[in-house]
Amino acid sequence: MRLPDEDAPVGRHEHIVGLGEVSPASPGVPGTSACVRRWRSVDALRLDPAGARNLTRRSRLMKRWRRLVALLLSMAPACADPPPPAGGGGDPVELPRAAVTAGAAVDRDVAVAPAGSRIAFVSDRGDGLGLWTAPLAGGDATLLTGGHDFLTAPSWSPDGSRLAYVSGRDGPADLWIVPAAGGEPVRMTSGPGRVRDPQWSPDGSAILYSSNFEGSVDLWTAPADGGAPVRLTTSGNAANWARWSPDGSEIAFVSNDGGVRRIRVIPAAGGDDRRLTEAGGSQGQVEWSPDGARLVFVSNRDGTPDVWVTPRDGGPDVALTRGPGNDQRPRWSPDGRWVAFRSIRGDQADVWVVPAEGGAARPVTRDSAEEGFPRWSRDGASLAFSVASRRTRLWTAPVDGGAATALTAGSDIAVDPVVSPDGARVAFLSAQAGARDVHVVPIDGGAPRRLTANPGGTAAPRWSPDGALIAFESGRSGNSDIWIVPADGGEARPVTAHPGRDVDPVWSPDGATLAFSSNRAGGPADIWLIAPGGGAPRRLTTQGAAPGPRWHPDGGSLLFRSPGADGQEQVWRAPVDGGPAEQITRGGYSARMDYAPDGRRIAYQAHDGVGFDIHVVPAGGGPGVRLTTAAGDETQPRWSPDGTRVAFLSGEASDRELHLVAAGGGPVTRLTRAGGVGGFDWLPDGSGLVYSLTEAAANLWRIEVDELLGGMASAPARD
Repeated sequence: MRLPDEDAPVGRHEHIVGLGEVSPASPGVPGTSACVRRWRSVDALRLDPAGARNLTRRSRLMKRWRRLVALLLSMAPACADPPPPAGGGGDPVELPRAAVTAGAAVDRDVAVAPAGSRIAFVSDRGDGLGLWTAPLAGGDATLLTGGHDFLTAPSWSPDGSRLAYVSGRDGPADLWIVPAAGGEPVRMTSGPGRVRDPQWSPDGSAILYSSNFEGSVDLWTAPADGGAPVRLTTSGNAANWARWSPDGSEIAFVSNDGGVRRIRVIPAAGGDDRRLTEAGGSQGQVEWSPDGARLVFVSNRDGTPDVWVTPRDGGPDVALTRGPGNDQRPRWSPDGRWVAFRSIRGDQADVWVVPAEGGAARPVTRDSAEEGFPRWSRDGASLAFSVASRRTRLWTAPVDGGAATALTAGSDIAVDPVVSPDGARVAFLSAQAGARDVHVVPIDGGAPRRLTANPGGTAAPRWSPDGALIAFESGRSGNSDIWIVPADGGEARPVTAHPGRDVDPVWSPDGATLAFSSNRAGGPADIWLIAPGGGAPRRLTTQGAAPGPRWHPDGGSLLFRSPGADGQEQVWRAPVDGGPAEQITRGGYSARMDYAPDGRRIAYQAHDGVGFDIHVVPAGGGPGVRLTTAAGDETQPRWSPDGTRVAFLSGEASDRELHLVAAGGGPVTRLTRAGGVGGFDWLPDGSGLVYSLTEAAANLWRIEVDELLGGMASAPARD
């Protein structure tokens, strides 16, 4: 499983995870069922090192897909009910809670002030994004700086007098400081790259951050009162998620060691670093214990992202959690006796705590809301986190101006829209009846029609080229297989039936073949081909391939993603009639890709160590064109039917917006302004796009945990 760079989330939308994050999934299709999201979702699984909007669970990831898919595809049946939480997890104690903020806004990225009486947070409650403060006990919020298109990662100075944050106001993503009592913000960096995850030194004299100012992603420090930044690392190993030790003498960080994330420690004054954690899986999201003796981190070495601890001076790593969930963003309590974390178990995100010396984990929350990443109060008596509510609808919008039109009414899910070849209907997934099923709705609106009744969950609907059939993946038999249902209604039938996990069907241009991803041969998943009527499938790739292949318009080859010689995920092409696969992209790592309608060019998203941008290269390989350079991640490129433009998503986590850019480069046009855009598809005539939009509200809450912690068994506090 993998750990990418900072954007990439968690939940129902496609998201690309951050370099410091551990995820159990590969980039997936927004709106997959809970069982399928266990291995595909990035959106619901991501933790953004810079604190980007993490209010939805992600379905999308960036790297090490081969290991990821091999491990996750070999797990339990695709859509079985999730197992009960490991190590405790009965009904939580009813704990006192109170709202800290209120209103129709999205409040996130909470940071508790050193004195413990106030919080800072990012919110869209004003003009654009703003940095706000509010009493932790609740009360009026104060705006410190507003009007930002991109703002994230607030961090308090140790004396509580200032706040550092990252903003794209006058550049891609720079470091800024603002007085906590109000005043003029000061820009601290102005390099060509992007800053991530600022952290104050314990004495308040410097700010640590990661940036690609000089090409590779490395660690830097900047004097808090102004001056030239100092580069700490030069390895080019995408150093990120850096944290000062409590005594300020060392810095722990996440490093990309040969394509696998590892925890390393470097002297704060610079010098040689050392690897801290043991081999096995990827690690990330590291945090020092209050006494500096241990570090907590997330690792997927046992198959799912779990919480681990390791001694500062060396020794065995110890697991605090062992599945079944996706455990994220561990945080030490101020006394070092407890670790709070967010866990996605089944289809639910909650806050949990576990004794730092080992023992049963217990849920702090257990409800239908989506709880965000927890932060301890300074006295350790309470936890602050975001609580989100949302509805997701399908919309259609013209690309050359005009109002968007809602295709579906509000529901708890309406995602993964795919337009029929004739443009008359839209297939999508909806959970109106409980489990996610395939529905269709007329393009001009009307009552959706449910085509499947699948208790096991459904994902990845795909129209046949003639519009008569819809292929999809289903867990109705207790395992993920490929199915087909008539688009006008009728009995669904299986195309595959195998103990392996068959997912993500894609029709060939002539409708005679379905390509899909499967681990049926054992080991990593690969791309397989099968006739829609069933029969024996044929294995196309043998090197390991992530889900999401793309057919050439003439049906003669398929694009897929697989690690190159350097271990980085790259785009490859495989001839359908056999022969060796050819690597198309090089450098960095590449994800979602799409053939141009004429088959002569390829659009794809590539990671520069800090974020994804959209690139176009000749289909035969060679120099290409970088189309985007924005502060957030640009993902999911899709060619317009005439090949003149590329649509894509841009932004952080659940704040993604739909954009357009000319295929040869030029100004970027923003099509949506509500945030929360997920999957999308072009109308066949190129006049507009259909997309899913999650309309969210998220406020900050405080919950008292004294009673819960008092009832949990724990070893004595460390000396």
